[in-house]
Amino acid sequence: MRRLFLVALAVLFTCGIASATEIQGVVEPKNYPTVWTETVYNGSGAAISSGTIVEWDFETSDSTINWYDDMCPWVQTADGASDVWTAGVAIYGKDIADGSAGQIIIRGPAYVLEHSTPGTANQLCGAHTDGTVTADGAGANTAALGVVIDASPSSSGLGSGYSIVYVDVTLSDD
Repeated sequence: MRRLFLVALAVLFTCGIASATEIQGVVEPKNYPTVWTETVYNGSGAAISSGTIVEWDFETSDSTINWYDDMCPWVQTADGASDVWTAGVAIYGKDIADGSAGQIIIRGPAYVLEHSTPGTANQLCGAHTDGTVTADGAGANTAALGVVIDASPSSSGLGSGYSIVYVDVTLSDD
């Protein structure tokens, strides 16, 4: 019986039926960043560009198994300023095509496309209404994307237009 259970468990993980957030187990912190990623589905109707901030799109989630409707990890490009549904950042260099699965960074450093008013180093930042990163202002914001590590990373080779942000989505009630 124990053997059958282990075989069934192996089949579930192999077929992709069961999955989890990917947290690096072995790291070399001197040379490589540690990031946590989440596998998500883009059913938004448009491709999500790498380096773009995304938000959860549970309302659109449409599972073929009825009881999972509105529960699947669907995402779309962030369309609300520092919205409570902020999820993370599409990994640089890996667009997420419409109708396909991809990965987002939910914790750790990430290259993020800048808005015309990007944050400065050591400042909280959030999503702009177009999925770019901007300074997190006081007021009606309900989530911070994270903290800006470097607002103009000259050593990245990416040129201007990107900030390095330590992603750690934090909800707020202000």
